[in-house]
Amino acid sequence: MQKRWVKHVFFWLAYHSFEVYTDFLWMLNQYNLSVWEAFKMSFIAETIILLAIKLPMVYIMFHFLSKYTVERPNRWKLIFSLSAVLILFSILAQLIIVYLFLPTIYKDVDIVETLAFQGIINSFMDKVFIACLAIALKQMSNSQRLREREDLLIKEKLKTELNLLKSQINPHFLFNTLNNIYSLARKKSDKTPEVVLKLSKLLRFVMYETKLQYISIEKELDFLKDYIELHKIRYDDRLTIDFKYELDDLNAQIMPHILTPFVENAFKHGASQSTDAILITIELKLFQNQLEYSVENSFEPSTVEYEENGIGLKNLHRQLELMYRVYKLQTNKENHKYIAKLSLDLNQKI
Repeated sequence: MQKRWVKHVFFWLAYHSFEVYTDFLWMLNQYNLSVWEAFKMSFIAETIILLAIKLPMVYIMFHFLSKYTVERPNRWKLIFSLSAVLILFSILAQLIIVYLFLPTIYKDVDIVETLAFQGIINSFMDKVFIACLAIALKQMSNSQRLREREDLLIKEKLKTELNLLKSQINPHFLFNTLNNIYSLARKKSDKTPEVVLKLSKLLRFVMYETKLQYISIEKELDFLKDYIELHKIRYDDRLTIDFKYELDDLNAQIMPHILTPFVENAFKHGASQSTDAILITIELKLFQNQLEYSVENSFEPSTVEYEENGIGLKNLHRQLELMYRVYKLQTNKENHKYIAKLSLDLNQKI
């Protein structure tokens, strides 16, 4: 509110200075006056007109503008109200000039045709100018505030949606991991305590790091490594994981939990549903903030049916839409292999 008040004061001071200056030049050119006399007459006259005519006229117009465009929209009432205010204050300005300025301020100046048609038209056009200028600036300010408010609402909506998507992914991740622990516990495996310890470490990441908008890719990579190690404990030698990565900047900022759904998908629909040898190939490259990531796993077509509308990759796709301008997410099946690829420009954050 204070900022708006300062803008109004600055506008009126600038406008008043402009009017005084132009009237001062007119006085010097038209009449035999000293510089001081011309300035004094111009300053007094323009100050009175500003305070008595232009200020109240503009803010009364603002009132009708708000009333008939926002509160109770009515175009014809708005046009009539603004026209009536313009005409009324133009007449008042002429009366002030005739009955106040001529006997006092302009008493030594021979001003003719003050009430003639030309004088009235000049007065009216002067009021139209300031009215149009003020209303235009007012509407620009209103439009800017509406845009800022709309942007804020959109950001809040997207933030809420993103948090909801994250809240869906975290239980999804926990559910899959607990399934692994359950499987090991039923076998009375000695690996169960190790898995529980790794799960505790991963849950700390999920609880704290995923709440951030961006984290370093080094943290995301460490999480992915732990996640893979946790799942490898469940399987015997039939599972082979080939994980290659090459990063030129470990501090590059990335959306948390962006790499895991690909690997999670590979475990869920490949390794967990196959009795044959399973190969999962993971490649991660980052060069000048351009990320290339692919996860490829073999599967048995007779036993695996991928959930095209499941939580994992579909959820990730929506998160990418909310967080990045430039990305490409592809999935396809070929030769008993499921391939998921992500290309992402880390510079193009929303």
